[in-house]
Amino acid sequence: MMQLKCPKCQGSMRQYERSGVHVDQCTECRGIFLDRGELERLIDAETAFQTRPAPAPAPSGHGYDSRPHGYPKKRKSFFEELFD
Repeated sequence: MMQLKCPKCQGSMRQYERSGVHVDQCTECRGIFLDRGELERLIDAETAFQTRPAPAPAPSGHGYDSRPHGYPKKRKSFFEELFD
């Protein structure tokens, strides 16, 4: 198998799969490169992620919410979870 080179810095690339999409990332400059159609699949996955209902918070057991002002914890976006 041929090792891919980064088009920006000529570093070596590694490929991994996230949410059914193959992502190529440079090990040197950390650039992300997608093949045709992969960006659209990521956008579709982000849309599906955003439209799903948020999980119900677990009871804290001490009668009050430990987060400031009782605001619910912000859910990470699909892209934050994808590249986490």
